[in-house]
Amino acid sequence: MPDFQNQIEDIFAKACNCLKVIGFHFRVMNRTAPVNNPRSFRIAYTNLKTKLVAIDILTPRKREPKSIASILRTLAHEIAHHQKKPFRQLYRGHIITRSHYPAFYKQVNKNIAKLKSDLELSKYFQ
Repeated sequence: MPDFQNQIEDIFAKACNCLKVIGFHFRVMNRTAPVNNPRSFRIAYTNLKTKLVAIDILTPRKREPKSIASILRTLAHEIAHHQKKPFRQLYRGHIITRSHYPAFYKQVNKNIAKLKSDLELSKYFQ
């Protein structure tokens, strides 16, 4: 498992280079027990202030290593949170925070396209 974790850390550095973002730190989410309800868990999270990205690199039920393509897609999503920041909006008389909105998902798709076009990272998407 430490070999897989080191491989993911190297891929994270390559992906940050490809997406031209700097100052990000990677951490593996430590989840020990299997997840009973697959809708009630986090795949990853990010801290906008410290530029920390934490990703769960194991599958939720059997705790086996995830495919690198799924980890790269999750990483593209989390980096997009820093590229298209959340904002507050008045909606039906309430102030809400919009963190997932159409322009955000366009940025996620752009990030995935950049990762697929990179020579070193494109082999993981096949």
